[in-house]
Amino acid sequence: MTVQEADLDPKYQALWKKALISAERKNWEYVIDQVLPIVTANVGFLDGRKLLRSAEGEVVGSGGKKFGFSLGGFKPTAKKDPAETIADMEENVFRKDPFNLGANEQLYDLAMKMNYPELASFALETIRGGHPENTKNMHKLAQHYMEQKQPDLAANTYSAIVKINPRDMEAKQGEKNAAAQSSIQKGGWNSGNFNETKKNSAEAQEIELFNRQGMTQEQMEQLLAKTIEQYNADQTNILVVKRMSELYERLNQLETSLMFFDYALTLNPGDVALQRKVEILRDKVQDQQIADYEREIEADPDAPDIEDKRAQLAEIRRQRASVVINDAKTRVDRNPTDKALRYELGQAYFNAGMYGEALPELQQAKASPNLRIKAILMLGRCFERKNMNDLAKTSLMEASKELLVMDATKKEVLYELANVMEKMGDKAGSLEALKEIYNADYGYKDVARRVESSYT
Repeated sequence: MTVQEADLDPKYQALWKKALISAERKNWEYVIDQVLPIVTANVGFLDGRKLLRSAEGEVVGSGGKKFGFSLGGFKPTAKKDPAETIADMEENVFRKDPFNLGANEQLYDLAMKMNYPELASFALETIRGGHPENTKNMHKLAQHYMEQKQPDLAANTYSAIVKINPRDMEAKQGEKNAAAQSSIQKGGWNSGNFNETKKNSAEAQEIELFNRQGMTQEQMEQLLAKTIEQYNADQTNILVVKRMSELYERLNQLETSLMFFDYALTLNPGDVALQRKVEILRDKVQDQQIADYEREIEADPDAPDIEDKRAQLAEIRRQRASVVINDAKTRVDRNPTDKALRYELGQAYFNAGMYGEALPELQQAKASPNLRIKAILMLGRCFERKNMNDLAKTSLMEASKELLVMDATKKEVLYELANVMEKMGDKAGSLEALKEIYNADYGYKDVARRVESSYT
């Protein structure tokens, strides 16, 4: 049985209110500390567990990343009752790895054993959020929803599977079966209310149309108009809100879609899959905004508001870079010896124009044989951006000597080296680097023009 806030002991109610305040302030570590004892003592307090998992995801930098599959050394004992085992997992596994596949599968089993189907749903939805390509889990989730008489949720889950794998015939059939079951469940076939049956049958057809992959623009606009009517009638129906959000996305009205997906997240703040969807869509919106501003600036560089546009473009890029850097820093803090993570952080700093901050990360990444050349190349670029051209030249020459084959990477290194040497006034050295590329690939960038013009 699901526990509501009003069912909690007064001391836990007070703690829950503090946790909500901490969440508003994005003090995620405090949220974890405040909610953990509540859910430990109240297994069925699903709202608390949703907020807890969301906070843990923020702390470890989820972003839809795939975390561990094993229990990370945690060994549940059969001697403990299910509630104790869940409490142990919350403290020893989920706090560090909220999307752990094995732990969430065990949480599902324990929840079903304790007759907490909503908690079982939450466990599988958590896996879905952390492992969005795991269709095996999504099949299990859809079947669970069907068993719990929630065909709408099952249909949405099957639809998500089909988007990942359009050849999954089992998911396609499951989606149809779930939509039909939803129609029967909502239609009241045994009630004798024929008009209500017709109404719900039409709604089932709308859902089937929505789940169809090849809808025309006109069909999407018609369905959106009907969905808006349903939304105006009940603005708290999360299925309607999500359907409307997805239709706006399909119609490429991304900012409006993001606004309604954000609203859907306020209706269900613990939905990790929805959180990931909002993150992905926000990236798409920012990409679109960046492209629009770049196009406008290039088309009319003397426009009266050109400086405002440049400032807005810079701010969007800054926000985007900040998110990427924070995610990369979180991963490095979790595993500081991982050279690949060091390289990712260095690359994030470089893309944000923070060349000084990028240098130590890239120097660390150089120690990895697999990343060495890439790290040296980016180090050279950092030095060049900081106008430390002699150090840039040294790095790029080092990389060139280690590359024995004239592949794409060596061409890139030589081209950067030629540009740096030209900046330093060494035209002969620059030309020699360009000639190496010219002898192997006549059509590479502007190499042919630069080499041939040196002879005239």
